[in-house]
Amino acid sequence: MSGNYIITIGREYGSGGLEIGQKLAEKLGIKCYDKELINLVAEKKGFKKEILEKADEKRGSSFIEPSGGFFPGRPSKTLPAFGAFGKTINDKVFLMESSVIHSLAREESCVIIGRCADVLLKDRDNVLTVFIQAPKDARIKRLAEQFQLSEEMAEKEVRRIDKIRSSYYQFYTDRKWGGRDNFDLVINSAALGIDNTVNLIKIAAEHKFS
Repeated sequence: MSGNYIITIGREYGSGGLEIGQKLAEKLGIKCYDKELINLVAEKKGFKKEILEKADEKRGSSFIEPSGGFFPGRPSKTLPAFGAFGKTINDKVFLMESSVIHSLAREESCVIIGRCADVLLKDRDNVLTVFIQAPKDARIKRLAEQFQLSEEMAEKEVRRIDKIRSSYYQFYTDRKWGGRDNFDLVINSAALGIDNTVNLIKIAAEHKFS
């Protein structure tokens, strides 16, 4: 593959999306950005990491800024770049992460996990967009084993995190989270397994970017 290319991965909680992204990046010899985006934003924009972590991948709402300012309200959808120019901490974090994602797309090949990257980079030809899903029962079982949770607790976490991610994605993109029309590939990781899913995305990327 020649030139810079980006693979974005949206994921249901418990589907293994992060593990898939990390393994894919390793196979391709590129970086995978998930929480690493927080470090980049903190470094480039001068925000405290603790503030970024609290607002990361969460939709805008009423937050208190460190300065004590109070900024309620949703960003106006009439403005460009999704209209995400509100004044909540969440909106500002979204904007800063968006800026870093655009910079990464210009500067290097990489895998980006979540953060509406599929829509942020929708006008670029060098992007493969992927959504990883799996049946809820399979995700509950995977999380229960991974974190040594009861199935009841795992199910609560699946519902909670999926709701947060869905709300965040729809809020900043006005699109349905996980909608098949939004992605080049929608893959059931439970049907294929983690490694086969990685290989499938790798083949698709090689085909698209060759």
